[in-house]
Amino acid sequence: MTWAELCCGLEVHHSPPELTALSNSLVIKDFDVQAAAFFGNLSRQFPARKNSLNRMIAAHAISLGITLVTNNVADFALYADAGLVVENWTTSA
Repeated sequence: MTWAELCCGLEVHHSPPELTALSNSLVIKDFDVQAAAFFGNLSRQFPARKNSLNRMIAAHAISLGITLVTNNVADFALYADAGLVVENWTTSA
């Protein structure tokens, strides 16, 4: 899901070298059945939340047991009670 967001702004036939280098250095995990189950649970827990893409990203991170790194902490804070751990690497410690 996050990779799809990174690719959104790209032209069909052009890929910036930085994005290509990044894709070569990452292990991109599929959104699988377990992630889909977490997405369903989050959708039931937070029915008023309209941004389903963020909910899918949160569900994927929860299903993998990983920390979500984002500069958009406010949009993901709602999912902390469901087990989502969020870090913002752009803020100074």
